[in-house]
Amino acid sequence: MRSLSYYRAMHADMPLLYALQQLDDVLEEINQNLASLDPGRDIAIQLKRQRQELEEIKRTHAELEATARDQELELRSLDERIRQAEGDLYSGRIRNPRELDALQHDIDALKRTRDRMELQILSVWERLETQSRQIADTEAQLEQMEQAYQRHLVRYRQIKSALEAKREEHLAMRNELAQRISPSALAQYETMRKRLPPPIVVKVVEGACGFCHTLLTPYLARQLRESSELVTCESCGRLLYQEELASE
Repeated sequence: MRSLSYYRAMHADMPLLYALQQLDDVLEEINQNLASLDPGRDIAIQLKRQRQELEEIKRTHAELEATARDQELELRSLDERIRQAEGDLYSGRIRNPRELDALQHDIDALKRTRDRMELQILSVWERLETQSRQIADTEAQLEQMEQAYQRHLVRYRQIKSALEAKREEHLAMRNELAQRISPSALAQYETMRKRLPPPIVVKVVEGACGFCHTLLTPYLARQLRESSELVTCESCGRLLYQEELASE
């Protein structure tokens, strides 16, 4: 793009509009790049899921620990009942054979219950150990993801800040250039930008529209050379800019 000083001696609007369009193209690209920037949404979603998973494992672990404590209390109570029953069995206070048989039967039943309970407690502690490893592994993964997320955010903010600064710079250039274009020409250009996909201003290349490649009629070619009005392509409706005329 030529510097703005190139256009200061010119009175025609077309070179200025063409330069304005180039600035608009750059601004559009900047805006698209800004819109496409990833602030780390996927990583943030993964982090959220990982935190939820960790909280669920910790909750289950805490519940299982409470179950294990209750079972151990119950096991100690059961051991105490067995000791008391065995004390009665061997104390000599009970002499009735039937009572002794019944007491021995109760002791045997209590011991079977204790054996089952010990197996249950062992199973619970094995599950607790597995969950403890899961918690440690998940916390390590979570820490790595957090670090990756923070690195991503730093990079994202750097790129976003640079693009925003570049956009502000080009907006200032655009505003300066727009002030030098006649209000009517600028309004027509802005209206066409809303109605047509870019480009709005196209160069004439070898006597044809640079966009749709329709050859200019002699009348239209003369209009470009002589008219003080903006000239549009008869086929695609875009503004025609014949660069060699601007340099004459």
